[in-house]
Amino acid sequence: MSTATACLFDLCDSSRHFANIVPPRAASCPTLLNAIFALSSRHLSLNAQYDPYASDRYHQACLKHLTTISNDSSALNDDNLLAATILLRTLEELDVPLIGTDHEGHLLGIQLFMNTCDSTTTPSSLRLASFWIGMRQEVTMSFASQRPVKIRLDHGFMDRSLSEADDDTWANRIIVHSADVINYCFGNNGPNRHHYQELVDYDQAWLRARPVSWLPIAYSASDESLGEAFPHIIYLNHAVVIGQVHSIFARILLMCHDDRVPRIGPAAQLARKQIDDDIRTQVRELCGIALSNPSTRPATFTACMGNVPRAVLVAVTSPDAAEREWAAENLAPDGVAIYENYSDMIAHIGLDAVCVASATAVHAEQTNAAIAAGKHVLCEKPLGTTVEISQSVVDAAATRPDLKVMCGFSRRFDASYRDAYEKTKSGLIGRPSVLRSQTCDVLDPSGFFVAYAQFSGGIFVDCSIHDIDLALWFFGQESKVRSVHAVGITAVEPDLRQYDDRDNAVGIVEFYDGRIAYLYASRMMAAGQEDTTEIIGTKGKLSVNLIPVENHVRIYGQEGIRHELPQNYWGRFQAAFTREAIEFTDCVLDDKPVPVELASAVTAVRIGAALQRSMIMGNKILFDESGNEVNRAQL
Repeated sequence: MSTATACLFDLCDSSRHFANIVPPRAASCPTLLNAIFALSSRHLSLNAQYDPYASDRYHQACLKHLTTISNDSSALNDDNLLAATILLRTLEELDVPLIGTDHEGHLLGIQLFMNTCDSTTTPSSLRLASFWIGMRQEVTMSFASQRPVKIRLDHGFMDRSLSEADDDTWANRIIVHSADVINYCFGNNGPNRHHYQELVDYDQAWLRARPVSWLPIAYSASDESLGEAFPHIIYLNHAVVIGQVHSIFARILLMCHDDRVPRIGPAAQLARKQIDDDIRTQVRELCGIALSNPSTRPATFTACMGNVPRAVLVAVTSPDAAEREWAAENLAPDGVAIYENYSDMIAHIGLDAVCVASATAVHAEQTNAAIAAGKHVLCEKPLGTTVEISQSVVDAAATRPDLKVMCGFSRRFDASYRDAYEKTKSGLIGRPSVLRSQTCDVLDPSGFFVAYAQFSGGIFVDCSIHDIDLALWFFGQESKVRSVHAVGITAVEPDLRQYDDRDNAVGIVEFYDGRIAYLYASRMMAAGQEDTTEIIGTKGKLSVNLIPVENHVRIYGQEGIRHELPQNYWGRFQAAFTREAIEFTDCVLDDKPVPVELASAVTAVRIGAALQRSMIMGNKILFDESGNEVNRAQL
């Protein structure tokens, strides 16, 4: 076992038992030796040209012995076998992307070993080192599966005190605390305010009592002007990093399960908003720690656990060599397969669902190929650049009703837009009559948008498609278009005209039921991403993000008072994309209808394409109530 591999296990062990003790012991324990070979050969096969079946042979040799161990067997006190099971559990985790599921077989073995403790003897240092690794593995799986921890938390060597200790002990204390929090949040006992407060108090006490070695050795806030979303936070050693990330995700869980929050009324809204802001801050710190300390790789796993907990990334593809190089550095070490060709990726063994987030021109082609291969598909908007291409996806999906196919319109999953929708639906502003909405990207002087225009479908199909979808959502999917009219200019990118596109455009969509959607799209915002919406009703108005802000910070300087904006669409809607992926995953696993009807995505493209043509031709385009273009308006 290489030093780098052993380091993954010795994160909270300054004595480095898996680097220094386990290899010599393997010389006299065939099961431990085969476990080392099984894990090492799998790691080699994922990162280099190496026999992919070698790991399976060594694994089977281990199982011949381990499967003979019974619940009351003296072998459960064998430290070498516990260490072997820890290694095999890591192998099991690496194999999830390959086989498509986690059977947790060796995790059950770890639970069996760790719940067996001879109270008459003091555990050996190797057994304790193995125990804490197994505890981290169990906490990870419990969090991802949203279930209680299945390892006893009453062992005598478990330390929940706050007395002086080394960094390893402080990390293990907060890991035990995170297990306590998981049991509270996902257990069967229900809310208990006294117990909840005890957990909150311990978290705060632990934070105050940590030694100075737990302070960052370097810190800098994220620089939005550089497109940074997370702060840079570097810590002294692996134990501190692991402890910090467990502390944060336990704190997030407690925030999510705070039973003290008011359920109704204005106070409930304010409290929920504050909790959301606090969680967002914690998540940014969590991701910042993971990205700033790349040598502590499990920190990245922990940081990602809460994003889409029921899905596992198993494969990615890109025709771009630079993107594949990035994936090789950042994803391949975690067992993610990397493909140059999309067709090779969708043939990946164990792949159940595909997220299509490539160039717009190939959305439909890739979605249809995935459907033909029997995969569930989440395709980011739009389905295609034309109505006909988009309709081909609907037709393909109709041939496979057993599959979930959804077009991702991220704003439908944004918390603020959902709140506005629910308020509109409740009748708060009367009948919604006018929707005024914009999608405005920050200026990119590199020429990207000119190159992108070759296959984007145009500014209305690419940008305003979000606002068109909002109109269909708020006004109703059954709304019928009476006319569209659009104008556009090239204020900063005259080369867009060669592709029949513009960098600023305004469109008006008139519906037969007397409603209007006013749309503005731009590629030249100077300050940042400006995506805003107003829904004007017969009894009032709702606005979403009318004054775009990155956060609640205000900068007071000699030039005046200002605030900062998100620098790109991802920065504004990152949480919405995550919620979109979570809900799509739930639909797949729980066999529920997807939240966005596929046919509505075709309607959105139909309207966007008509606006694009109107802008280029300079004409108002009229439709009859069946959706056919006509030469004159119907009375």
